[in-house]
Amino acid sequence: MDSHPGPNLAPGQPPSGWRPAVLVLDDEWSILERIRAELSGDFEVVTASRAQEAQELIASRAFDVVLTDLRMPDMDGLSLVRQMKARFPETQYILMTAFGDIEDIISALRLGVADYLRKPFTMGEVRHALNRCLEQRRLRREVASLRAAGPQGLSDIITRSRTMAEVVRLAQTVAATDVTVLLNGDTGTGKELLARAIHNSSPRRQQPFVEINCAAIPASLIESELFGHERGSFTGAHARKLGRVEMANQGTLFLDEVGEMSLDMQAKLLRFLQEFTFERVGGTKKQKADVRVVAATNRELKQAVAEGLFRQDLLYRLNVIHLDLPPLRQRPEDIPLLAEFFLQRFALKYGKQVMGLSPRAQDQLMSHDWPGNVRELEHVMERAVILCRSSQVQRLDLADAGPGAPVDLGQAPWPPAAPPQMEDLGLSLHEYLERWERRYLKALLQAHLGSIQDTARAAGLNPKTLYLKMTRHGLSKKDYRPVRTGGRGARPRAGKHGVS
Repeated sequence: MDSHPGPNLAPGQPPSGWRPAVLVLDDEWSILERIRAELSGDFEVVTASRAQEAQELIASRAFDVVLTDLRMPDMDGLSLVRQMKARFPETQYILMTAFGDIEDIISALRLGVADYLRKPFTMGEVRHALNRCLEQRRLRREVASLRAAGPQGLSDIITRSRTMAEVVRLAQTVAATDVTVLLNGDTGTGKELLARAIHNSSPRRQQPFVEINCAAIPASLIESELFGHERGSFTGAHARKLGRVEMANQGTLFLDEVGEMSLDMQAKLLRFLQEFTFERVGGTKKQKADVRVVAATNRELKQAVAEGLFRQDLLYRLNVIHLDLPPLRQRPEDIPLLAEFFLQRFALKYGKQVMGLSPRAQDQLMSHDWPGNVRELEHVMERAVILCRSSQVQRLDLADAGPGAPVDLGQAPWPPAAPPQMEDLGLSLHEYLERWERRYLKALLQAHLGSIQDTARAAGLNPKTLYLKMTRHGLSKKDYRPVRTGGRGARPRAGKHGVS
């Protein structure tokens, strides 16, 4: 197993301090010398002109990245990568290939090659590919070290953002106390995660963490859910029921979406927070609870107070310590780290051998606005792992995120079943896949007579995603709808969009 330490890089930046080890394999001496001369200042460059020589070098020492030509006299680059990945899975691999090797590129990406360079390439392209590979490897190691201890306390929260790090620092300061904390942030920013981390970092960590979502429970039932009820207190109350407050005794009570409580329920919550005593619904005996309260909301409660929708005295009780969680778009440095964390989690959960993201998927990751924040990123990565048919996620399905979001192949067959034609070899890989996708959608539309629902179902897409793809490819369902021909019979209309 490769045990070479990972670099501490920013994306696209050369490492500092030590030099990552790079093995370059090519049978053209001029390419080896050019790469060695250009990169030896920032990287420890070792070269080999034959696959057997490269195998001996890799067996004798660890390399961070292997840069190999696709065509070698004694072994092709794909076979070498396949053998080396089995022995050294942490090493990153970049394929150098001649123009037009489309099928081999697809095979390489499915095998888990981190990137590829099409000859002739510039040294800037080589540096960019190397730094991206090293960054991806560093992320994987950082996530692995975080997962080793398990996502428990505040020290386990994944962040590089200064803003988020300050939130965590303040949370660590107050975790040891019983002070009430109010978490404010957009939906999906991780308020529940932070609340659990505060609990797990507190003296109450061995006691229950009990959550109640104030927005998800009808107003008529929330008092019973929070404080419990006595037998016979209302229709259907056939036995005494303990509320969340009693369940959380000696632990932490998390009031999620507290801003959605009715004014009547707010008054009852306020009374509880004043003395930490309560009565079950239908009961007369005062009960006492020893709980630490953490509340969360995505609303501006001061504005809600001004509008008469939230009690000011309750806000004072809840807002002893106020923590604002920034949206994901304001902490872009956390996006690749979180994506890698989710990718590893779901690969393990679903038993998939998914090792990373393609360069295009990484670009999608950083160009998206993430309106759903960390929760959206989590769902996108889960979907990507489930649908991935190789060891590397090629594209992210962001079509449901809103207008203008990147559109991908969804669940359409990948790679194309038919081999590239001669006319395709003058295209870039992206252009070739775009041409294939258009042909595929045209064939499906014709087979299903222009039915959006049936076509979407056959392609494994939702109708909205299909519409976006059709618009991008200039396709219209009207060109495939049945037309009347001399009576009640019908035939598909070929039109200008007939299958080519």
